[in-house]
Amino acid sequence: MKVLHVMPSLRQSYGGPLRAVLDLSARALKFGLDSHVLGFGPIDIPDNPLAMDAIHALPVTWNNRFCYSAALNCWLEENIAQYDGVVLHGMWTYPNWAVASACRRHGVPYACFPHGMLEPWAVFRQGPWKLSKKVVYWRLIEERIFRSARCVFFTTDRERSLAETTFRIGGAHLILIPYGMETGVLMDSAEPSPAVQLPQDWRVALYLGRIHEKKNIAFLIQAWADARPPAEWHLVIAGSGDERLVTLLKKLVARHGLEGNVHFTGFVAGAEKAYLLHRADWFVLPSRQENFGIAVLEAIAVGCPVAISDQVFIAEMLHERSEVLPLSSDEWVRFISERMPDMDWRNELARLDAHHLDSNLNIDKVSRDWADTITHSLAGEN
Repeated sequence: MKVLHVMPSLRQSYGGPLRAVLDLSARALKFGLDSHVLGFGPIDIPDNPLAMDAIHALPVTWNNRFCYSAALNCWLEENIAQYDGVVLHGMWTYPNWAVASACRRHGVPYACFPHGMLEPWAVFRQGPWKLSKKVVYWRLIEERIFRSARCVFFTTDRERSLAETTFRIGGAHLILIPYGMETGVLMDSAEPSPAVQLPQDWRVALYLGRIHEKKNIAFLIQAWADARPPAEWHLVIAGSGDERLVTLLKKLVARHGLEGNVHFTGFVAGAEKAYLLHRADWFVLPSRQENFGIAVLEAIAVGCPVAISDQVFIAEMLHERSEVLPLSSDEWVRFISERMPDMDWRNELARLDAHHLDSNLNIDKVSRDWADTITHSLAGEN
């Protein structure tokens, strides 16, 4: 089967599912799923695993968030019929409407993959203006896209259940799809740039991801300030995002006098990303909402134990002793001040996490099941 994945962006720093889709597409080729990716804007994918002739980039001619591209309709008329199916990633963008319309005209089945954008937090908890826009857009556009879809993909049971509490999805089949990414590249021992290298005597808690309000980084900094871990411990925040938010976070660090122990690296990829994950003693992710949490897998794969909030939905795939914490300041302060510095517990949890990952989220198995699920679902074999 030949499938087209439609992504809002081809910039890895944008966040979202791009890297996982590329990794799974490259791996799934040996299982009979030939995947292409259509995205918008410039291509910026460090260590891209997919052949470049399978990646199609179109320019954004208006509104980067809405991803309007004047070239899209012409491209679709010339190319859409060659695909056996399409997967629309994300929501609230022009390309999904245009591609869904072309699929209906040409009789090509498609699936929707909202990646957390149908959950209550994403719909109802980002202010009245965004809620109003989404309600109107759902009724005018998005509802029809979902109603005509062959199926809707979700990565966890929790995401699927919560999605049904926002909008009426209609009669489409709601399907859990295996998800993950290639972690072997993180074993690369290439030398990172001096800009991200850390002193050998530091103990490191690492946040790695997009700088966004839902990631709850201000909460993490406040918990760090309240816990006051031993001086050798440092919180490293690796990622890029809204400059206004980054500035506010840095001001919060300064207000608590933590400039010597909380550090911002900016976006990292390739050797720099691998270095920080290997160098970290803990990976921390206190998100308010995370429909999966790819970076959690990346950390575990290199032997770094994780502490995550119970709103990171991959938590349901971890083991019973995992550090899954409620979004309570007291709980995070207790973890940072007591269990984080305990190296015996750190090493035991790293062992447990790694064993669980190898047993349950092996990339070869995930890729095979990803290929099977997409193939059968788009063929109507639910």
